[in-house]
Amino acid sequence: MKTIISTMLFVSIFSHAFTQHLPSVLPEKIKNHSKYIFDLTKGNQLTIYARSIQDLEKFQNVDSTVALFLKDYQTIQSTLTENTNAKVLIYRFLEQGRYQLDLKEHPSTHQRFQFDSNGQEPVLIKTLQDTLLITQTFLKPQPSKSGEVQQLNEQIYFCFVLNNLEDLNSIIESGRINSQVRQAIEDAKKYHYHQLTDDKFIFTYKRENDVNDSFKNVNNKGGDMLAIHPSFGAGVIQNQLVPNLMADFTLILNPYKRIGYTVGWRSSFFTGRNDLTNRLTTETNGFLHAGVTFYGFQKSSPRRIDTQHVLFGAYLGRLMNKNTAIFPKNTWNLSLTISTKGMFKIQPEVYFNGFFKQAVPGLRVQIGI
Repeated sequence: MKTIISTMLFVSIFSHAFTQHLPSVLPEKIKNHSKYIFDLTKGNQLTIYARSIQDLEKFQNVDSTVALFLKDYQTIQSTLTENTNAKVLIYRFLEQGRYQLDLKEHPSTHQRFQFDSNGQEPVLIKTLQDTLLITQTFLKPQPSKSGEVQQLNEQIYFCFVLNNLEDLNSIIESGRINSQVRQAIEDAKKYHYHQLTDDKFIFTYKRENDVNDSFKNVNNKGGDMLAIHPSFGAGVIQNQLVPNLMADFTLILNPYKRIGYTVGWRSSFFTGRNDLTNRLTTETNGFLHAGVTFYGFQKSSPRRIDTQHVLFGAYLGRLMNKNTAIFPKNTWNLSLTISTKGMFKIQPEVYFNGFFKQAVPGLRVQIGI
C-alpha cells in the first residue's frame, strides 16, 4: 500500500502534536528566552528561542543552519522506514564543527485511509506532525560577581513543527524563513514601549502571513511589574443583592516572587424605592482598599508567577464615597479572596466601624481577570 504524507492538517491535529512533543525536547532554561513564532503556511510553524535580539542576529540566516541539518539527515534518510509515525529530531552543535542528531519516533495511535472512486488503491494519510529542534551553541561574555568577564556557552533554539520533515526542502528554497526573521528583528528594534534590545526584557513575537505581527507578554525578567485586575460582581449584604464594579492595581516587586501589594477601588450599588415617588433608586458606596495578593506560578514557566491565577488575598478598605444610609461614615471593610476558578473569585467580607463594632458579614462573587 502506498503511503502519502498529507501537506495540510487540521488545527486540532497541529495543536495536539505541538503540545505533545515540545515539552520533551526543550530544556528548562528557555523560560528566560524570548520566543519568536513564525507561520510557514500549510500548518507548518517555526518557533525560535533566543535570550536576546543580539543573539538572534548571530543566526538570522536560518536557511544555512537548516541546510547543515538536511545535509547530515540525507545521509541516514535512506535507512529509515517509510511510515506515518511522528519523528522527533534534535540536531545539536557539539564542538569543532561536529553535530549530533538524535532521532525518535512516536507511533501513530490510529490510521486514516482515503479511497478513490476510480478504484485506485487506498491511501494511508499521516496525521501527526514531525518536530525538529536545532540547537546552536556559541560563546557569550558574561560578567561575574567579582567583575571578571567569562566566556560561557549560550544556546539558541530553532524548533520546527512540520506536517512532514521533507517539507523543509521547499520551505528553505522559498527563502521565506530568513525574510521573516529579519523582519522580526527590525520590529523588535522599533518597538515603542520598551527598549527590547536590552536583554533584561523577555517577550513573545508572533508573525503570520508575512503581514500580521504582534508582541505579547513583554516583561522585565527580574524587575517590578504591575498587574491590573478589573472585575464586576455581586454580593449579599444585609439580605440584599448588591452589584459592584472594582479595579485593583497590584505591584509585584519581582516576577519570580508570588506576593503582590494591592490598592483598589470598589463601587457598590444599592437599589431601593423612594417613599415619596415610589420609584426605584440606585445609591452608590465607594471603598478604597489595600492589601496583599498571593499568585500561583505559570505552568509553562514554573518559577514565574501567573497574575491571572490568584491563590489568596486579604484587603482592608474604608468607606470613601457615601450617598446612602446603609453604612455610617466611618465604616471599614475586611475582605478575603479564598477561592478562584478561572475568572471567578469568591470573597467573604465583613463591614464594621470602630474596632469591629456593629459587624455585618457579606459574601461576594467577582468575575474578571
